[in-house]
Amino acid sequence: MDQSGGAGARPDSAAPPRVSLSLVIPAYNEGSRLDDGVARLRAAIAAGAIDPETTEFIVVDDGSTDDTTERAGTLFSAFPHVRLLRLSENHGKGGAVRAGVAVASAPVIAFADADMAIDPGQTPQFVDALVKADLAIGSRSASGASVDRSSLHRSLMNRAFNRLVNALTSVALDDTQCGFKAFRAPVAKLLFHCSVTERFAFDVEILSLARRFGLVIAEVPVQWLRVEGSQIRPWSDARSMASDVFRARRGAASVTPVPTLCVKLPGAAPGAPAAALAALLPPGLPVLGQSDGTILVLCPLMDDPEVEATASQIVAGCPGAAVERTALTVSQLGQISPFSLTCDDDTPTPESVSRPLH
Repeated sequence: MDQSGGAGARPDSAAPPRVSLSLVIPAYNEGSRLDDGVARLRAAIAAGAIDPETTEFIVVDDGSTDDTTERAGTLFSAFPHVRLLRLSENHGKGGAVRAGVAVASAPVIAFADADMAIDPGQTPQFVDALVKADLAIGSRSASGASVDRSSLHRSLMNRAFNRLVNALTSVALDDTQCGFKAFRAPVAKLLFHCSVTERFAFDVEILSLARRFGLVIAEVPVQWLRVEGSQIRPWSDARSMASDVFRARRGAASVTPVPTLCVKLPGAAPGAPAAALAALLPPGLPVLGQSDGTILVLCPLMDDPEVEATASQIVAGCPGAAVERTALTVSQLGQISPFSLTCDDDTPTPESVSRPLH
C-alpha cells in the first residue's frame, strides 16, 4: 500500500510547500504501540520541534500480521504529507528503512523507531548537526545523553555489540544502534543503495560505508526512554546481528552498481562547480564534480525510467550538455573518496523543520 497525503491534505489546485524533512518510521507488528509513539510525536509538534506542514511522514509496514497499516492510517490521517507503504513480506528494519528512503522527497531524511523511544523533540538538534556533517546519529553514550529505565540485558548486548563492531570495522563509534539517525538526502540515498544488510545490524553497514566514502558523521546525545514491547530479543538477536556484521564486510561485491550520469556542460572548465547542475535536480541526487570538468550525477535507488527521466531533465535544463550513462560500483566510489556530495542551496537548518510558536 502506498498512500500519499491523507485527511487534511491540500487539494491539487493549491501547491503545497516543499517539504523540508522526510521522517521514515519502520513498523513491524506495532499496531498496539503506535498510539504512544504518535503521542510523543504530537508532543514534539506541539512544542514546535517539528512542523507538520513541511514534514513528510513515511510509515513502512514491514509485512506485519496485525493491524499496523490500518492503525497508522488512522493516527497519521490528520497530517498533510503522509505516505503509507506496506511491504508484502517481512524484510527486517533495514529493508523497511531502505524502502522509505527510496521514496523520500525532502532534502533531509531521518528515520525513527515507531515507539519514538528517542524523543522526537530533538529533531532540530539532528538537523543542526547536518549543517557541518553529512549524517547525524543519536548516541546514548555521548556526554549529555539521558537513558531512562534501561534494560540490563539490552545494555550489556549493546556494549558487547559495539565492541565487536569497532574491532571488525572502521566505524569507531560508541552507539551504532540508536534508533534515530538523520541524513542529507543525497547521502541517505547513496548509503542505502550501497547496503545489503536488512535486519538489525544494517546501521553498522551504513556507518561503515559512510566511513569508507569519507563522509562526516556527527553524534547527537539523545534522551532515550525504554518502551515495553520492543521487537529486540537480546540474546538471539545479538547472534544474528554479529553474523550480519561479518556478512556486511563482504557485502559490497553483491551491491547493484549505482546508475550514474556523466555530464559535460558546454564551456565548463576543469574543476567547474557542480552546484548549478545540482540546483536543477531533485534533492536526493548525489552530484560529484570532477577535476576534468565532468560532473557525475549518481542515481541511487532509481529504476531505468527514473534514470532516463533525470537525463532528459538535465538536457532540458542545460542545452548543449553531453550526458553519458554508466554505473559505479562501491569499490569505484571508494577509490574516488573522500568526496563531498553537492546539493542544492537549501542547506538544512533547525528552522527548516521546526514550527515557530506564537
